[in-house]
Amino acid sequence: MERKLLAIVAADMVGFSRLIENDEISVLSRQKEYFTEIIKPQIEKFHGTIIKTTGDGFLATFASSLDAVESATNIQKTINLREKGQSNDKRIWFRIGINVGDVVLDDGDIFGNSVNIASRLESIADAGDVCITNDIFQNIKNLKSFDIRHLGEQQLKNISQKVDAYKIKINNEQYNQSKETELLTEANQEIRYCSSKDNTIIGYAKVGNGPPLLKAPNFMSSLEHDWRSPIWMHLYRFLAKDRTLVRFDQRGNGSSDLDPLEITFNSFVEDMEAVVNETKIDKFPILGVSQGCAVSIAYAIRNPNKVSHLILIGGFSRGKGQRGDPSYEEKSKMEQTMILSGWEDENPAFRQFFTTSMIPEGTKEQMDSFNNIMKIATSAKNAAKISRVNDQINVSDILSKLDIPTIIFHCTDDARVPISESKFMAANIKNSKFIPINSKNHVLLETEHGWNLFKEEVTKFLDEYT
Repeated sequence: MERKLLAIVAADMVGFSRLIENDEISVLSRQKEYFTEIIKPQIEKFHGTIIKTTGDGFLATFASSLDAVESATNIQKTINLREKGQSNDKRIWFRIGINVGDVVLDDGDIFGNSVNIASRLESIADAGDVCITNDIFQNIKNLKSFDIRHLGEQQLKNISQKVDAYKIKINNEQYNQSKETELLTEANQEIRYCSSKDNTIIGYAKVGNGPPLLKAPNFMSSLEHDWRSPIWMHLYRFLAKDRTLVRFDQRGNGSSDLDPLEITFNSFVEDMEAVVNETKIDKFPILGVSQGCAVSIAYAIRNPNKVSHLILIGGFSRGKGQRGDPSYEEKSKMEQTMILSGWEDENPAFRQFFTTSMIPEGTKEQMDSFNNIMKIATSAKNAAKISRVNDQINVSDILSKLDIPTIIFHCTDDARVPISESKFMAANIKNSKFIPINSKNHVLLETEHGWNLFKEEVTKFLDEYT
């Protein structure tokens, strides 16, 4: 093993899985072309070494910080230009993070905290741009050839100390939402991390332009993978059409800490408070889906001056264990056993059982996507913990204290949460509006008639109270 002080460049392609699913031949062909004609030559030109390549990225080292930055910015500029003619949902973007520090070289690979920081920095870089640490910045700050913007101290996933970061702006294109053919994707979102009250790292994202709207997290989410899901992407595109949508992965899910100290209802609310404080948004609507409704209600009670509207769909104020069902314990034990024994299996039999209760009217594509999200978003252990916490939620005693415009949607034959739970909320939240949607699904899909009703009513509701 050998130690060296090196600049580390970490890069990956944004939305690789979605792009491959949509057009495998074209994406892999362009990726190979860019690696051969742009990435490899630019790294060699500036005396760098490619340590390894991954399915969607690469890791390289340089003896000079300036060489690392020159190489990375040239790579981004050239690929961005080559891809300019592609539509937004088919375009290849790379994110690049650069750090400098002591690394361990062993058998052709590199290790150390400096490498981890570069990789985590890459995850918060905007599509087509480059993120650098303060140590890199100090070595290039006198050069006028780079458009450098200070991001401040950033919390990076699995890195204990905050990292002072800068952005080298290369992609100066603005997404044109007036083009009907241009669809928002994960490449349009800005991903960041913050620390909750108990120091749990929470991943959050912003996408779109305009006044803010916060989406509370539901059981399973992934900031990046949800964009390729026919379960969620239509909702996010609608919410971000005229607003800045802020959403975050619940602790134990997706980009957030997958091994938090605790998973409790109170910690869910504190995570929302952490994201709001970090993003500095004010007077915003909250959209809650399923368990997110109770979290949204609790947050609004604690922070009444922050919230302008509540939009609740498929929700409940009382979890399954708080509804007086004498068969709850038996059913709960069965579900816990199924989660722990089947959630992570290659055979999707259990996940299919769970999916069927969530979207019984879904297409095969939608059900397959939901099955996949379950495995990607969280572990069986976390899923079991979250399920137990959700079952014991009870915010029924604070419903009458809400004094915020509230609209409540629920599918008439919801197979997961009975419509009576939303009716109970509507009866106890003063001046709330209740709208039933004719469907058996728990999650409202783009392919059903109720989706248009939801969009119309939400648009009217937000316009009326704005």
